[in-house]
Amino acid sequence: MEPLPIVEMKIEVYNIEESPLHQIVKKLIYKKILDLEPYNFNHVHTSISGFAKSIYGEYASPSFDEMYGPEGVRKPEKYSFQTRDVKQKEIRETMTWDDPKIKILLDNISETGRQEDRVYSPNPFEHHARKAISFIPLRPYAGKVVMERPFFLDGLRIIPDITLMDDNGKPETVIEILYTSMPKADKLIKLIESNLNVVFVFADQAIEELSTDMTCRRDYFKFPIREAWLPDTPKKEKISRAVNILLQKKMYKDKEYIIHKDVIKNTEWNPHHKWKKNRMNIGLKIKTSSDYHMVETEERNLSHSMINMKETSTLIILLRYLQKYTKEGETSA
Repeated sequence: MEPLPIVEMKIEVYNIEESPLHQIVKKLIYKKILDLEPYNFNHVHTSISGFAKSIYGEYASPSFDEMYGPEGVRKPEKYSFQTRDVKQKEIRETMTWDDPKIKILLDNISETGRQEDRVYSPNPFEHHARKAISFIPLRPYAGKVVMERPFFLDGLRIIPDITLMDDNGKPETVIEILYTSMPKADKLIKLIESNLNVVFVFADQAIEELSTDMTCRRDYFKFPIREAWLPDTPKKEKISRAVNILLQKKMYKDKEYIIHKDVIKNTEWNPHHKWKKNRMNIGLKIKTSSDYHMVETEERNLSHSMINMKETSTLIILLRYLQKYTKEGETSA
């Protein structure tokens, strides 16, 4: 395939609103989405014979029944492995958005994405975790992807780093690049309650892979997503993932992540103590891991760091929101 054209990226320094790193990651992801093409997601494993046949036709690898006769005698193959490999690659490279096979692919990817969201792994650093194709609708985005464009979300004016529009020109997906600051509680709650796909990327965790990945065309579409959710992700799960974002600074290791959390009564709060009775009465226990298989874990009580927080703290507002939602769910049940 022909290489994509080289383009220049303009980065502002001494910008008090955005660090250079934030700008770079935002613009790399924006460009990756703007250049999205079927070749980035249309690779079909030929071991899935029925699905592969709908994409590659006669050049799909034959099934067991097609390869062997009733007595287990191997039949001569119509095409050699090398011929099939060349033809499959040719089909992938020449496929356009108008190709009838695109709908077959997108339906499969969409259903797979919903299934992966239901079994969402706590480890965002797994190779196949947080797939972009699970959380971002696949379509041509020319004229439908914007940076820093404000819009109102249930009465609140928000300015996402990147917004992807649907076919009617309405916001469908928002991507937030996080580095020096975290989103405010009111914005997070509106995103949780919305019907948007929401994606969070930590700039310092994403820059290395993104920089390497932008050297040529790739037969995949991905970038390092830390947390994300779909419109129909359970609300309690959305809140939990948003809390994970806010606890990023509580992680001690580069690839440490939360595998479990419990909202608790703050263990340092004391209603009979002159000073402590007016302090924060809510706390959090978390279990973390930096191990791929989650074998080595560490438990942490965050009561000490939370005792001096205020009710206006984003973390406290989200935890109260989680408590209220959980209580209402139990009552309705």
